[in-house]
Amino acid sequence: MRSWIPAGVYEAKPWVFIALGALLTVGMMLWSLSAGLWTVWRSFLCFLGAGLAIAGGATLQLRQDYRAKSKWRRDHTP
Repeated sequence: MRSWIPAGVYEAKPWVFIALGALLTVGMMLWSLSAGLWTVWRSFLCFLGAGLAIAGGATLQLRQDYRAKSKWRRDHTP
């Protein structure tokens, strides 16, 4: 059984993923550029950050689509 998540946390989670992912990706790129070389860990963290940002954006889009369909069903129920 799923535990209850407060609405504020539920709404903020995709935005946290996007912000953390963007910060991690840009941070690793800047660190590698300033150091002059890429390491395996910096590359991994850069791709992990990009993945987090993509997952957060996809979650937002899926929620928006779901809510639009749910609203249409509620408004057009006979």
